[in-house]
Amino acid sequence: MTSPLLNNRYRIIQALGTGGFGETFLAEDTHMPSRRCCVVKQLKPVTHNPQVEQFVQERFGREAAILEQLGEGHDQIPKLYAYFTEQGQFYLVQEWVEGVTLFQKVQREGLLEESSVREILANILSVLDYIHSNGVIHRDIKPSNIIYRKRDEKPVLIDFGIAKEIMSTTLN
Repeated sequence: MTSPLLNNRYRIIQALGTGGFGETFLAEDTHMPSRRCCVVKQLKPVTHNPQVEQFVQERFGREAAILEQLGEGHDQIPKLYAYFTEQGQFYLVQEWVEGVTLFQKVQREGLLEESSVREILANILSVLDYIHSNGVIHRDIKPSNIIYRKRDEKPVLIDFGIAKEIMSTTLN
């Protein structure tokens, strides 16, 4: 039996993680000839107040527009493919970055040499400079949010913490 499609398009392959505000899945895009893999992030609002839900939806749309702009402008930020709501849940669909996180790399290899740390910082600082020049703050930089992309070994900054931002604004 095949799993149901999200937005009549995305088939969940496996869960990637769960956070306080939602879940992240690896999915395939059934509308693309390649059936490319993508990441689907589900944001779960914690309210049943229609006014708050309307606010969350507006904020979600603005945050998705920011992610789209950032992903199109820098190759070390995943591209946004889509965003949608379905059955009261909010979803982002982003480029799947195949590779290992900095956290996994340190677990496997142990402490990194100073030269490696400097190289990581130089690579990530250019990404941060780009996002800051666009008026955006990442909000959740940590080793598990930096993925070494398999195809070129460049560090890619993932998970901009928009769910956290949207929900904390909503709860306040």
